[in-house]
Amino acid sequence: MISYVENKLIYLICKEIEPSLSNSIIVYLTSIITSLLIYNKYEITLDSLSYFLLIPFLVVISIIDFRTSFVYDITVVSGIIIQGVVFILSKIPYVELLEHFEGLIIGLLLSFLMCKLTKALGEGDIAFYGLCCFVLGAKHSLNLFALSFFITSIFGILLILKQRKINLKVRIPFTPFISVATILIILTQYDIIKIYFEMISNNL
Repeated sequence: MISYVENKLIYLICKEIEPSLSNSIIVYLTSIITSLLIYNKYEITLDSLSYFLLIPFLVVISIIDFRTSFVYDITVVSGIIIQGVVFILSKIPYVELLEHFEGLIIGLLLSFLMCKLTKALGEGDIAFYGLCCFVLGAKHSLNLFALSFFITSIFGILLILKQRKINLKVRIPFTPFISVATILIILTQYDIIKIYFEMISNNL
């Protein structure tokens, strides 16, 4: 049912996208498989509820960005509001609630600086990072940035190998990679940065 709604929302939000079988397959497979994996790891908890509600936003925003290179503010802001309501109504401990809001601030500020100083991100990616960091919390915010850029770099290398040339003017939609990184962190809870430095120290 949720996947059906997601599929309809894509075309309601963005009139430029034509209904297609490929979009439907991506929506249904991603939503169903990810939800099952989250349930298998967390069962029914506050964390799983927050993650379940995040998945539709990840899917819809990523597909629209991939097809049009555009992120609609209403979709991201709606996600942040819904997550905020969930955290507040769930009456989680103040320290934990604060960690989520710290994640939101880190996501917004760090992505804003990267957007303005390096032009590596689009303005739509700023709020999307904020949403994902809000859900993951401050402890995984930097992990999200590191992992999303790592996954994007792998895709960039594969793109160069396929095209057999480097084209700096090609714009790669970034939200799909942020979504993949977010899902990986949700499912593993690994501290990516800690693992990276441990690998470096072991090789020295």
